[in-house]
Amino acid sequence: METMKARNARTRPMTSLQKELIFGSLLGDGHLARTTSGYAFRVNHSISQKEYVDWKYAHLASFTNSQPRVYQRSYYFRTVTHPTMTDLRKMFYIGSQKRLPYETDAWITPFAFAIWLMDDGARDKNQLRLNTQSFSLKENERLIRILEAKLGITATINRDKDRHRLRVCATSMPRVRKLVAPFIIPSMQYKLSL
Repeated sequence: METMKARNARTRPMTSLQKELIFGSLLGDGHLARTTSGYAFRVNHSISQKEYVDWKYAHLASFTNSQPRVYQRSYYFRTVTHPTMTDLRKMFYIGSQKRLPYETDAWITPFAFAIWLMDDGARDKNQLRLNTQSFSLKENERLIRILEAKLGITATINRDKDRHRLRVCATSMPRVRKLVAPFIIPSMQYKLSL
């Protein structure tokens, strides 16, 4: 039986920061899980990233029924079904295939970028690699244009076997650090040498 908290959470509006968190996560490791009445946002990381999962949970706790928990070697939680998740599902997926939403340029903010970086970024010498292999070459090229136009970040395409990912140029790293420093949690600072 559905609790009052769950009922309220399903109709509560999300803040723009909460939406940006989910959007940034969906560019990275985030997943929208099918439920009986729509979609819920699922956060699932390794146990070593417990602090990060707890941080995401703190931002989205009012949209959940239970606290994060351990399953095998992962640590996860999920939100309740919510209309925002259904809208994001339509933006991000065609069937089961993730795609880059047309609306990405409107959603990319320093906060959303910081989430994406914490989810899928990796320091590579004096550059930053964003693991965007789930997106096509054209989508990666569009991401490069969006990052330049919206955040002033220069990136290039880096081949990863038969896939493509983004590499943020060393000349843009001071800009990246300045933009995301207020949002990067302590356990993720190694990704930028903060």
